[in-house]
Amino acid sequence: MKNVILYARVSTDEQADKGFSLRDQEEKLKAYCNANGLAVLKVYREDYSAKTFQRPEMKKLIAYCKQHQALVDELLFVKWDRFSRNTSESYNTINLFTSLGIRPNAIEQPLDLSIPEQGLMLAVYLSVPEVENMRRSQNVIAGMRRALKEGRYVGSPPKGYFMGRDSSNRPVLTPNEDAKYIQKAFEMMLTNVYNQKDVYRALKADGFKTSSTALSRILRNPLYCGWVFIKSYKNEPEEYIEGIHEPLITKSDFDKVQTILDGRKQQKGRPHLKINSNFPLRGFVLCPKCNLLLTASTSKGRSKRYSYYHCTSSCGVRLKKEDVHAWFESYLKSISLDENAYQLLSELIEEEFKQLAKKSGIGPKHYEKKRLLEAKLERIQDLYIDGDLTKEEFKQAKKRNQKLIKELEEKEKQFADKPSLEALYKKGLKGLKDFDKQYLNSDLEHKRLMIGSIFPEKFKFEDKKVRTADINPALLKIMSINKGLQGIKKKDKSKKNDLSLLVPWAGIEPALPKKLDFESSASTSSATKAY
Repeated sequence: MKNVILYARVSTDEQADKGFSLRDQEEKLKAYCNANGLAVLKVYREDYSAKTFQRPEMKKLIAYCKQHQALVDELLFVKWDRFSRNTSESYNTINLFTSLGIRPNAIEQPLDLSIPEQGLMLAVYLSVPEVENMRRSQNVIAGMRRALKEGRYVGSPPKGYFMGRDSSNRPVLTPNEDAKYIQKAFEMMLTNVYNQKDVYRALKADGFKTSSTALSRILRNPLYCGWVFIKSYKNEPEEYIEGIHEPLITKSDFDKVQTILDGRKQQKGRPHLKINSNFPLRGFVLCPKCNLLLTASTSKGRSKRYSYYHCTSSCGVRLKKEDVHAWFESYLKSISLDENAYQLLSELIEEEFKQLAKKSGIGPKHYEKKRLLEAKLERIQDLYIDGDLTKEEFKQAKKRNQKLIKELEEKEKQFADKPSLEALYKKGLKGLKDFDKQYLNSDLEHKRLMIGSIFPEKFKFEDKKVRTADINPALLKIMSINKGLQGIKKKDKSKKNDLSLLVPWAGIEPALPKKLDFESSASTSSATKAY
């Protein structure tokens, strides 16, 4: 008498289907064994998908067979789709059982795998369920996307909602008892007084059960203002659709909270990863009327989509994306150095540093003065030890001489830093070469880094141009340099002398009377620090 193991499986969506219940499969398998004189060693019942063999009961079955391979002759199931719906993994697992001396087989689709021709039938029995799975998966995805495009949210309801029913008895998100906590969270954030930790603590004290990470996702989820997000799929881009569910907050309030959150992240030096690549200026441009940050979005017209930067307040400012980008690129061109300007300014920087090296050079007198001060400090210490100076006199004399020595050492440090500082200036200048082309060829993250380096604060557009009051002062001077360089040729030395008078050195570093301020110079390179 042969010993067999029985395996019955259903997936969650098959449980109610006639002929697929675990009980029905088990009864069929046991009746087959009784009719054919087979001894049943074990029965494994599985409620799991057959897409892979990483199933709890199947793992136990395989482990048992490996430990008792001498006892087991066959593994029986009703049909091959109960065994698996993954063709490639099925062959590997069949080979595993065969190597253990165990023959897997389906009682309603029996095969003798020792006959080569029946291998074709096995391929059919295994591949048909897999194709069916793929077709079912595509149908589910298509149905879900169709529902989303109608504004109907699908999936597990988020905090603040439960899945109710509309008048047509179709599922729709409905606010539940947690909705008031979500509304309170947005109201607190709108004040711009509380941070997320404050909001989390307040809600937790009120009895709202969530985590700080989940709260952060809630504050970023447009579902709460009535919009449903649809992921990109194949050739279809991602988009937002106005939902049919009841929003907990207004779209205007949601956008204001996003602006507040974006502003705080930029203050901490963290880039906002959710910025749409179509709107690199979002979060940087201020409304020319009410001074709020402009947001950006795309709306669908009758024949095409239209993109705008617009204000969330009642002022109604609405700027076409194409116009805003054209104005900004025009500004970038005005601060970009062409080859001629770059070469001339490079030479001017070299000459300026040569002059500074001559004026601030450290000679023998400097080191002699420092040696005398150090010797004097030693004598003061000896006088104190010998009792010729009081403790207070010693402290004052020591402090005075140490201060003088430190001043000399600072001067030495400045002199030593000049070569590296000159290289830093040249590197910053190179960063401004063809700045507009660099911007256009950069990815979203680098574009936003470049924008942030140009403007110390946010900026506005006035008369279709970037308002010059908002610009980094160093770059504002570059604009005047570009105008002054128009028509000047690189090898024209007379013009080059005029240029040095035309362009005060505040354009490259803080203006100082015949002296380079090393402490403040670092700030002037902020416009090109990303390079």
